[in-house]
Amino acid sequence: MVLVGGRTSVRNAAETFGLDYANLLEALGELDDAWRDWRSCRGW
Repeated sequence: MVLVGGRTSVRNAAETFGLDYANLLEALGELDDAWRDWRSCRGW
């Protein structure tokens, strides 16, 4: 499955897989923060 950015895609994925939209957005935000922190430590 390919994920395309945007809230609409996240909402569609949440509905498709029966996930809680708010929790999914929060988890994706935390993942994005972790990715940015990791990249900044690597100097990218």
